[in-house]
Amino acid sequence: MPHRPAQPQNASTGLDPFDLWIRRSLHESWDATLDEKLPDDLLRLFTDDRGEWKAMKARWLKLEQIRDSG
Repeated sequence: MPHRPAQPQNASTGLDPFDLWIRRSLHESWDATLDEKLPDDLLRLFTDDRGEWKAMKARWLKLEQIRDSG
């Protein structure tokens, strides 16, 4: 991917124009969605069985280590 040349930064935000534009566009597009409450059933999937999630995470980390070393 080609490197984007440095752009002058906005004095008030410290961001270049592209970063400022993308940040604003993402907020306009997704803030309303992110503000929605998760349904209880979905939230329960994430919180009920932390032991199972920790075991899955450990397996995923092992798989990443194997993939990265091989």
